[in-house]
Amino acid sequence: MIPRTTRAFHLPARSLLCCLAALHLSLTACQHTRGTATEDATSRGVVLEGPKAVLPEVQFDFGVLTSGAVIGHDFLVRNEGRAPLSIQKVSMTTPLLVTRMPREVAPGSEGKIHFELETTKLAGKFDGLIILFLNDVALRQAILTFTGHVIPPIELSPMPSFFVAGQRGHGGRGAIEIVNREPEPLHIEKVQHRTDRFTTQLETLKQGQRYRLNLTLRPDGPLGKNADTILVSTSSKKMPSLKIDANTYLYERVHTFPELVALGTLRANNVGEASLTLMIYQEGGNDFQLKLSTDIPGLSLKWERGPAGDRYQAKITLNAEKMLRGAIKGSIFVDTNDPQFPRLIVPIYGQIVEH
Repeated sequence: MIPRTTRAFHLPARSLLCCLAALHLSLTACQHTRGTATEDATSRGVVLEGPKAVLPEVQFDFGVLTSGAVIGHDFLVRNEGRAPLSIQKVSMTTPLLVTRMPREVAPGSEGKIHFELETTKLAGKFDGLIILFLNDVALRQAILTFTGHVIPPIELSPMPSFFVAGQRGHGGRGAIEIVNREPEPLHIEKVQHRTDRFTTQLETLKQGQRYRLNLTLRPDGPLGKNADTILVSTSSKKMPSLKIDANTYLYERVHTFPELVALGTLRANNVGEASLTLMIYQEGGNDFQLKLSTDIPGLSLKWERGPAGDRYQAKITLNAEKMLRGAIKGSIFVDTNDPQFPRLIVPIYGQIVEH
């Protein structure tokens, strides 16, 4: 019998080693947790002791402005930290400008950064971006937006250009509205252009505010495309003269698009990759028939009629082995079943150069 004072528990060697290993892991984990907690506390202490930037507003939309106006806005910056907040640098979209800004904001204080936008050279939507570079470790860069829409004092709607096409014998029409955005009434004093391919007519929709300029393409005018300029004289001091582009196209009942094929400059090793499309139309037709040919060796033509029977789509490709280096100049011949337009000739040109 073993006396009470000398009793002990005898464990096998393997079990004793497992217990010691478990104890070691537990102590290590405890030390690691304590170390991490200390580091987190230290990190939080740095943030709490440093500056803390707060921006109540980060987006500003000025709405719709007439070009030429200057718009300003203040962004507020608060420092809710325990150290001075430094605004180290500001980057912004042009033509935005900073006109007033504190270099430093004391703890518990706030500062205003004033931005101005000059809109004279702006048109349409403006998306301004502002970046503040700060000494706040939690917010190194603060991003602000300054947006809106800028319209001209006199607006040409839907665009400042005419695009009018029409068939010979029918002509074509287009219209542009002239809208006054200025407080003073607008008067149109004169409309002039140097061509007789089309005529213009001015309608008053609302005196001093809205006008409509109509363009009529002459049905008996010269065929083809043309680009002209219309000048509109106004009573506006900011925009005394309006320039409107007039792009017109008068075509025959049977016509091609484009009217000529420009291959451009092709490298010899890429000739076989070139591919262009030619469209042939018969306005009002339903049983249009044609055959294509060319006087350029090595030029391949494949065509297919549309489901309505009034048009064809032709694919133009080049045979690299048959095409010679140098200038390409010739024609595509379109022979049709239309008695008024039995043959159309489409010029084609380009150039093949070495590698």
